This record gives sequence, C-alpha cells and structure tokens, in this order.
Amino acid sequence: MRTTVRPLALLAAALAVLAACSEPTPAPGNSAAELRVGPLTTQNTLTLATRGGALANEVARSGGSLQLPATFPAFAPAAQAMAAGQIDVTTGSATALIPALQGNPDLVVFAVEANDNDTQGIVAGARTGIASVSDLAGHTVAVNEGGTGDYLLRVALAQAGMDIDDVEPVYLSPPDAATAFVGGQVDAWATWDQYLVSAERLPGATLVALARDIGATNPTVHVVSRSLVTAHPDLVRALYRALEAQAEAVVASPTELEAAYRDAGAAPEVAAAIAAKRPPRIVPADDAFAEELAAVAQFYQAHGMTTTTTDVSQAVVDVRDLP
Repeated sequence: MRTTVRPLALLAAALAVLAACSEPTPAPGNSAAELRVGPLTTQNTLTLATRGGALANEVARSGGSLQLPATFPAFAPAAQAMAAGQIDVTTGSATALIPALQGNPDLVVFAVEANDNDTQGIVAGARTGIASVSDLAGHTVAVNEGGTGDYLLRVALAQAGMDIDDVEPVYLSPPDAATAFVGGQVDAWATWDQYLVSAERLPGATLVALARDIGATNPTVHVVSRSLVTAHPDLVRALYRALEAQAEAVVASPTELEAAYRDAGAAPEVAAAIAAKRPPRIVPADDAFAEELAAVAQFYQAHGMTTTTTDVSQAVVDVRDLP
C-alpha cells in the first residue's frame, strides 16, 4: 500500500512542458562571457563559493562576469530554469539529475563533491521499534518522491531483500516530512544534510542506516548547460577552480560552514554537528563517476522510478579534457 501526501510532479514532464512553452534564449556564447549562476539555498560548495566571493574572483580572472538571476530551494526548479536558458550552472544530487535528464538532455556534470557518504540516511522515530532496515516492514516512511529519500529507501530495502511494497512510503517535501516526523505522523524518514542531523537529535530517534551502510551512491554534483561547455570551456574551468578553492577553505576553517548553516536558519547545535563532519572535496566528473551515474540510472528504471533507462553517456565532462 502506498500513501501519497502532496505528490511531487514528475520533473521530466515539467521540464518537457517548460521547454516546449519557453521562448528560445541565446546561448551563453552570445553574451560577453557572462556566467549566470543559480545556487541552491542549501550550503553546498557552489552556494558557499558564490556567497564568499571565490567564484566571482575566478570568473573575473577568466575575463568573465558573474550574474545571479535567482537562488533556488531545490534542484528541480533550478533545472527548469536551465532548460529555459535562464541560468548556466547549478547544483543537485546525482539522483535528482536522472529524471531531469529525461526532460533536458543538455545538463552536464563537471564537478562532484566526494565525502564520507555520511550525510544521507534513514532515521526512525521514538517508540516505533525500528532499529534496522528489516524493521521498516509495514511502517510508514517519509521520502521525497523520485529523489534522494526515495532512492535511499529503495536501496536499503533491496539490500535487505525487500522492496518498496514492504513499507508504506509517504511522499512529502522535506519541510513537510520534518513536520510529519516530529509529530509522529510517519514512523521513519529517509533524508539528508541538516534534515538528517536534526532528525537524529530528536529524543528517542534511531539512526537506521547511513548511505555508506547500504551502498547508496548519490553525491552532490555541480551541473552546467551544454551550451556553456561548448561556448566557454574557460568559464567551466574557472568554476571548477572556484569550487576547489572553496572546498579547501572549508577544510582549513570548518567554522565557515557552521556560520553559513546558522545564517541559513539551522539551530546552532545542528550547524555545529554538520561542520564536525569531514568536509567534501571537489573531484572531476571522470569515467568512474560516469559509471556510477549510469548505475543509478539503471536502478531508477529497474525500480520503476523512470519508465526508461536514462542516457547519461553525454551528461559528464571531465574538466581536465576541456580545451
């Protein structure tokens, strides 16, 4: 049995409609090396580099100019803006990229955030009796449909010899899932980042599994439009250098990340817990990542999360190979 609460629209369908209805927008190459950035409100490396000036500095060194048309709450609307030609770069998760590519095949990953795979996981509420993945059977689990939480849950269940029909998924946006979890309206929650840390800290909550415990592969990825790669590979390289510099700055001063989360509204203890984790490092989107992305695409199709296997063969570019 599946419970749907405010079901999320299919991203691929939304992108297809948006692309069909949008007026054509000139490629970035038609402007004077202008980079239009669409950072997310989450405190990933691109958001921090935009906020702290590292990105502006590198773009200026490459002879370009930086524009900030909008900040986005999630990858889905940012991907829609990229499909409409409104921005050139944004950030998402590998899992969010899969359905987005079905609506817009011109999304290209150029940088990956490699970490200890400890920022995504499944948490059970107090007095639910859930201590392991197998204990989730018959229980309600909040997930964001088609995204990180949905993927995490399905990977965990598959590893335990179960499938999605063995639980009762409740499809909620992260803010709504937080409310439902705190109020005991769902028994468990598959989530990430500050949502995960906040859920873990609730009285009686149990961490069921982290992504690394179940073999889930879903890194944060930085995405550009194909037109930017073609017209301005120099700006893509500048983007990569800025992300590298920003990641190194956080390693040198973790309080920068803590301050960013606090400024974004996270509770002080949550911000401190996030900053205490080993910060991600920036690595190229290489052949190994391309294989991981293809495996995620195959998982999505095999588990009915997409109707067909997404072609990711052109969705990765290694910055070291750019002219």
